[in-house]
Amino acid sequence: MKNLLLIIFTCVVMSFSVYAEKMEPLSSQMDAYVVTTDKDGKEELKPAEEVLPKDKLEYKLTYTNNTDNLLNGLVITGPIPENTFFVSGTNNTKINSDFVVSIDGGQTFEPEPVKRIVMKDGKKIEVIIPPEKYTAIRWMPSVPINAKEKQIFTYRIEVK
Repeated sequence: MKNLLLIIFTCVVMSFSVYAEKMEPLSSQMDAYVVTTDKDGKEELKPAEEVLPKDKLEYKLTYTNNTDNLLNGLVITGPIPENTFFVSGTNNTKINSDFVVSIDGGQTFEPEPVKRIVMKDGKKIEVIIPPEKYTAIRWMPSVPINAKEKQIFTYRIEVK
């Protein structure tokens, strides 16, 4: 139950905006939604106020260029909180970007599929690390954010 409350708190806290007294050049916002299905089988997104085991959440990361100039070099990192796992194939953006993942708490990132060589029955074999082992994800856009433009990045996690 303590972990569930931590996830709920994390979802609420992670809905944030970066602003100062004077508007910053780049503002960001991260919103969390619970993914539900209506009676007709159509998906709906509802603000995440409370989550339970097996709930799927969609994170929406919005970055806004508040200047009249291009902003280059944006790197977007999305967390995968404890007691959740990344839902494979749900990383989405309309921006041309490289997508990489971390399995070590965000220290290093690499493209999917993440592969490792392990010993099994005295032989070296290559294994693919499943998305459930990812600890963070990252986009590296190859295009700048134009003046006054927004870029949106989404992905889903599931509560264990």
